[in-house]
Amino acid sequence: MTRQGGEPGTRPDDDATITIRAVAPNGRGQIQTDEDHTGTSTATAVAGASSRRRRNRIIAAALVIGLAGAGIAVGVPWGEGGSSKPSKAEPKTSTVKVVRKDLSDSRSLDGTLGYAKPQAVKGAKDGIVTWLAAAGTTVSRGKELYRVDDRPVPVFYGTVPLYRRLEGRNLVGRDVKVIADNLRALDYDIGSQPWPGQVVTVITPANNTALTGGEQDAAPGNSASAKPSTSPGKARADGASPAPQESASGPVRSPGTAGTASAGGAGTITRVKVRPGDGVLTDKLVQAIKRWQTRMGMLSTGVIAPGDVAVLNGAVRVDSASAQVGDAAAAPLLKVTSTAKAVTVAVDTSQAGSIRSGDPVTVRLPDGASAAGTVAGVGTAAETPEQGPGPAKVTVTVAFKDPDKVKRLDSAPVQVEFVSETRAGVLVVPVTALLALREGGYGLRTADGRVVAVKTGLIAKGMAEITGDGIAEGTSVVTSS
Repeated sequence: MTRQGGEPGTRPDDDATITIRAVAPNGRGQIQTDEDHTGTSTATAVAGASSRRRRNRIIAAALVIGLAGAGIAVGVPWGEGGSSKPSKAEPKTSTVKVVRKDLSDSRSLDGTLGYAKPQAVKGAKDGIVTWLAAAGTTVSRGKELYRVDDRPVPVFYGTVPLYRRLEGRNLVGRDVKVIADNLRALDYDIGSQPWPGQVVTVITPANNTALTGGEQDAAPGNSASAKPSTSPGKARADGASPAPQESASGPVRSPGTAGTASAGGAGTITRVKVRPGDGVLTDKLVQAIKRWQTRMGMLSTGVIAPGDVAVLNGAVRVDSASAQVGDAAAAPLLKVTSTAKAVTVAVDTSQAGSIRSGDPVTVRLPDGASAAGTVAGVGTAAETPEQGPGPAKVTVTVAFKDPDKVKRLDSAPVQVEFVSETRAGVLVVPVTALLALREGGYGLRTADGRVVAVKTGLIAKGMAEITGDGIAEGTSVVTSS
């Protein structure tokens, strides 16, 4: 912009002429000058009084702003002497190739790294607590969790607690399978187990009501009478222990196809079909129980009762003690958590519907590192904030794919990125490559100078999904540096 009609250092006369020059990049990506004669606009205003000159300057400034807002580089040389240099250099450009990839959008929520919510461990037999595992201790299969009357109570893995006294030849049930599976995992020889569908002969001692839980199904064709065995004392082909042929009160008949029969002083004889998930208390398993009891410092009876082991889902970490040495054992004793660390996130119920178990997530740790994880569970119980109004939230639990990533942290605030939308195998460019077209929409400038209109899709993480005629994977386009 130049002023005409005034000497340097003096006030211009009332008929000063104000020139505004707007310049735009030419096809070669250079700023056009006066010699280009392209993209140049001139506005002239004649002012008669100082108030009019001030008004003209305001109008001129508005024109400059309007041209710049339209995407045209505007030179405004206000200085005395008629200088016409641009106020700043044009942004640098470079070329990039259009690529095909998966593009995902995500949202980040606050979470807390730690162990799962503590669960209570209750003692299941009478006695006095004589020892408890210390807080922070990890207790795995076969290891002592606490002691009652100075006898160890170890951890066994399973989902069915011991709810009855396991005693009696060929006793059948899921609780028996818990014992069999754990002893086998601890390298004890338990022999073979009858398979589902086999019918075994169960002999329950007279003083044991283990069979009266409704967990066993009698075989078809049961009757109250018993048939004699055709091969006394011979081991059964189904792998179960043979029924005894003699007792202190006289001969005991094998039940054959009978359902139940009295075994005199020996108790009750029953034919039971093994179901999927059942274990059978065979002689081999009883012998393994005795060896394990001896090794653990227990009485070697071959009998296991409720409270002799603590059946848990897996290895646990002791969180805190609920009792102390000298307390009664049939009460809450400890609080434990899983040994694996996890992240819990409070999510608004309005957002929780898009989160599914198994969804991949990224956890941002306090030191800036990231760890991959998956959604382990989405809570169903909505809770309102304890302080003040706010939306109801559910708890989302995230498990780590590589637990070693957080082995040095017990607890910490973290950020969890949940993927909210994914576009697979789409063409993408940096958002800085997009040009706003005068007629609306967006375009790309190719390396040879052409401007190609494109449609945009998902925009995330500085990248934009695009489609357009003449744009393909590998096409070079111009982008600002």
